[in-house]
Amino acid sequence: MYIDLQKRIDAVPQADYPIHSRIHRLKTFTSPNATYYLKRDDELGFGISGSKIRKYRTLIPFLVSSQFDEVIVIGSLNSNNVLGISQVLIENQLKPKYFLRGDPKRHQQGNSLLLSLFIDFNTVRWFQKNEWKGVEKEALKYAAENRGKVFIIKEGGSVKESLPGALTLPLDILQNEKNEGIAFDHIFIDAGTGLMASSLILAFSLWKRRTHIHVVLIAGDRDYFISQLSFFHKELEKFLQTDIPFPQNFTLYYPKEDFGKINDDIFKDISSFAKQEGIFTDPIYTAKLLTAVKNIGKDLQGNILINHSGGGLSLFGFLHNPRNGDSKGVPDAIF
Repeated sequence: MYIDLQKRIDAVPQADYPIHSRIHRLKTFTSPNATYYLKRDDELGFGISGSKIRKYRTLIPFLVSSQFDEVIVIGSLNSNNVLGISQVLIENQLKPKYFLRGDPKRHQQGNSLLLSLFIDFNTVRWFQKNEWKGVEKEALKYAAENRGKVFIIKEGGSVKESLPGALTLPLDILQNEKNEGIAFDHIFIDAGTGLMASSLILAFSLWKRRTHIHVVLIAGDRDYFISQLSFFHKELEKFLQTDIPFPQNFTLYYPKEDFGKINDDIFKDISSFAKQEGIFTDPIYTAKLLTAVKNIGKDLQGNILINHSGGGLSLFGFLHNPRNGDSKGVPDAIF
């Protein structure tokens, strides 16, 4: 049965956030048997870019129309999502309550420094690393004890209300294919909470496309990702009001480095890619994705797309200038 996904999404209330980004051919990845392209979701915005702005496109109108008294934001002190959602919550006069992992007493730089412009850290409920597994339970407890109407935004904005917005990514890739007169045989995407990767897998499976989705698990493990994919699979069935076969069009991989782990090799890759392609990549997600693609994609053929999920602002959390006597962080070769 044919389902017009674009028509269904158009019927959902949406904020007027940008959702079309270009693609371009990469010089450094292309081989005789494969042509690599980069999806430039990093260009969708400055303070908020990539997958974040897509999720907020349907999440924010839902929050506004539902008239919540308070919105709980769960995430890391340096999270791109926490920084991004803070901006649109304030803009729309939605009252946030933060449940954050991190230490506010540490020197602030990068995303945490920018976040301090938006919120008062004294109002935050802080969690240490060993307490983080219980954060959602604590958020639910807070919501139950609060007399007002409270909504919980899970880490990464991974909630069902964000799904229609996330589905604008595969739809936009179809538009890229149409504009360039090509079809992608393979698509690479990173995964944190897994919503954006799930949206690609589900949409291309729904369309019965032969495109294979390669997912690099930056955060979480296989079981966590499959649980997220299963959740959003069921939500898509509800959204489209039809049964959808569980997708089989994907492969999961792990990056070389664990989540949050940064080393000199990653920054050398960031510097090399910037010099050769003229593109910034964040050290947590896209830089690790590109490194994984180099290893995974050696034997692939055809047209291959790599999704750049944005997050370039996070680079400022790692940059240090050795001329100021600080030798930590980015290698001298970066400067």
